[in-house]
Amino acid sequence: MPKRHSTLSAPVRGVSNKYYSNNVEMSEENYKIEKAHCNQCLHETRHFVVALRDHSGSAPANEHDPYCEYEVSWRTVYKMLECCGCENVSLEKKFYFSEYDEIEEEYYPPKVSRQTPKWLDQLPEEWYELLKEIYVALHANSRRLAIMGTRTLLDLYMNEQVGDVGGFAKKLQVLEDSGQISKPNKSTLEAALEVGHAASHRGHKAKTSEVNQVIDIAENLLQGYLLTSGAESLRASAPPRA
Repeated sequence: MPKRHSTLSAPVRGVSNKYYSNNVEMSEENYKIEKAHCNQCLHETRHFVVALRDHSGSAPANEHDPYCEYEVSWRTVYKMLECCGCENVSLEKKFYFSEYDEIEEEYYPPKVSRQTPKWLDQLPEEWYELLKEIYVALHANSRRLAIMGTRTLLDLYMNEQVGDVGGFAKKLQVLEDSGQISKPNKSTLEAALEVGHAASHRGHKAKTSEVNQVIDIAENLLQGYLLTSGAESLRASAPPRA
């Protein structure tokens, strides 16, 4: 029979700096500190280990295994972590298995590499919902889905600006001819769309840095759309010259 063990840890004593979380004192005297990624700070920070649950077990190796005299062992460690700075809380799960070379790690919420833009809620509803979905895919490391969603978002933008006049190349040309984008802007958008085409039709999995570049290009375009609308409002509100 497999042997199983389960441990619920108490706070671990450390050094004596003090913090407060929701009016409850969080002290390094009582809580272990370790470094982890913070979704609010967007980088690795010091975290309190608020709670820890450790499950482990072992069993004899298969009798046909050349190393059958050894045991197969596994261990799953859950940690509730709270950032010492911003107080953001997350759950870390690590799975160790004697037959694996690497440790499996999961985080809830998933690790966030970038935050949604502050102007997100100013977008038209359909664009807003789609960009939110793109970020959900990005945070789940579903890079193909994030890229394909961004391609669709760019298509919605172009349809809004010039209508459904044809394929992507035709829409970009109309945008340039009408003066809505410059030739360098067109070239940049073509590069972003090409990555989207590759993900959609050829299963291309872009690097994380490339996905972020594509999203940067799309967001720059959308922010320009909002700034244009904002400029019109500013112009209307400015008093005329005497």
